[in-house]
Amino acid sequence: MKDYHLFFDLDHTLWDFETNSKETLKLIFNESGLNEQIKEFSSFHMAYKNVNRKLWRMYGVGQLTKEVLRSKRFIDTLSNFNIKDEALAEKLSQDYLDISPYQKNLFPGAIEMLDGLKSQNYQMHIITNGFKEVQHIKLREAGLKPYFDIIVCSEEVGVNKPNPLVFNHAMEKAGVLKDKSVMIGDDYHVDYRGALDAGMKAVFFNHRGNQKIRKGDVAINQLSELQGRLSWILRD
Repeated sequence: MKDYHLFFDLDHTLWDFETNSKETLKLIFNESGLNEQIKEFSSFHMAYKNVNRKLWRMYGVGQLTKEVLRSKRFIDTLSNFNIKDEALAEKLSQDYLDISPYQKNLFPGAIEMLDGLKSQNYQMHIITNGFKEVQHIKLREAGLKPYFDIIVCSEEVGVNKPNPLVFNHAMEKAGVLKDKSVMIGDDYHVDYRGALDAGMKAVFFNHRGNQKIRKGDVAINQLSELQGRLSWILRD
């Protein structure tokens, strides 16, 4: 399979964003003294997730910058609890950025899958909408970096997935044609449909199981299924 290149999303596909984020938030929740102002961490965590999800959607379509996203997500989360403290929000933002990328939780079977693909001589790369300065730390600290040749963060291109410019840029950097390229990611519209629209093959990592699959879609629920699906979609 040396002629085929596999492009992976990072967050929610290999790196377990939800687990790593929750562990980080719980740590800064306790260390900042928020546990004295907000009764339950679960309430804070849910509020943050809702705010963060909304702001990331806005960032994805260019409605705000990453600097605004980083500070606003904590300002807006605290406002849910009638806490208006921009200095505290800024500290939470910085602590989150300092701690989160160093978390090491991966999806089950990630390393075993990558070892198997590497043994089959696939060339592997990353395409992520995450911010460059933290994504490289995640890859290094979680032991993922040696598996990947090209790391493309969409901010380098100036637009986010699913814009085809991001996928085209990654393929150009890897020196591979579209018909030899496969994208694997957890977001149906951003990773899967985005890659297909750019002319690539694609596999949708439907680990949440809540996305309605269309006839003809190529999907897996666990990373251990990927090698089998690749054999199917890459058959001559």
